[in-house]
Amino acid sequence: MRTPYRRWAEHPYPGEQTLPKGAPEAGYWPMFFIKREGSNNFSDPFQRRINWNIRKPETIDWDRELLIVEQTLASLTSQQAQIARYWGTGELTSKITPMIYNLAEKYRMGSPYTARILGYFHAAINDVCVITWFLKYLWDVARPNQYNRNISPVLFTPRFPAYPSAHATIAGCSEAIVNYFFPQESFTMSQLMKQSAQSRLYAGVHFKVDNDEGLKLGRQVGEIVVQVLRAQHNE
Repeated sequence: MRTPYRRWAEHPYPGEQTLPKGAPEAGYWPMFFIKREGSNNFSDPFQRRINWNIRKPETIDWDRELLIVEQTLASLTSQQAQIARYWGTGELTSKITPMIYNLAEKYRMGSPYTARILGYFHAAINDVCVITWFLKYLWDVARPNQYNRNISPVLFTPRFPAYPSAHATIAGCSEAIVNYFFPQESFTMSQLMKQSAQSRLYAGVHFKVDNDEGLKLGRQVGEIVVQVLRAQHNE
């Protein structure tokens, strides 16, 4: 039997006396590809009910996850710190969108096709963010610095629950979409998106499982969008 996990909304951040307050509204925004049925049931564009490919937090050994964070930060290399800062500074999509433009130029795609790629990409990112915020506040998992108040993260710890990592879900979704349009680049893109997710462990603001499970969830949302693209291609 797992020890009940610590709740984000029930523990102040280090150096603070008041409990953190979140903003769960994004978890209920409209989506483009995914349909919400009731409060927590979702279906894909083909009217199939979605079972999210992510572990429930009560099945995770959070003490072990905390140890991984502590050991990672204790042995952090300058390169890992640089990776944390690169991916953790600014909006993640501001780094991925230029990749799409560069690939479109590399493969001599015209403006209409490039616009189509970007349209599907950003609509998919909207949907993955909605699902991520829904699960973050549904499960309300604490951050590493709420388990160990002596942790010194490389970057500031975001003011919303940890699980799953939004960096990871966005990375996984981006991987699926970009790899569909540019299959020749799939190895490089997958490695970059894995690094983006892993960077949140290096930053000390996420548990490893937040990133691992977030990548899986993001890829699942991305694959739903890819199924739509494939169906249109075959019409």
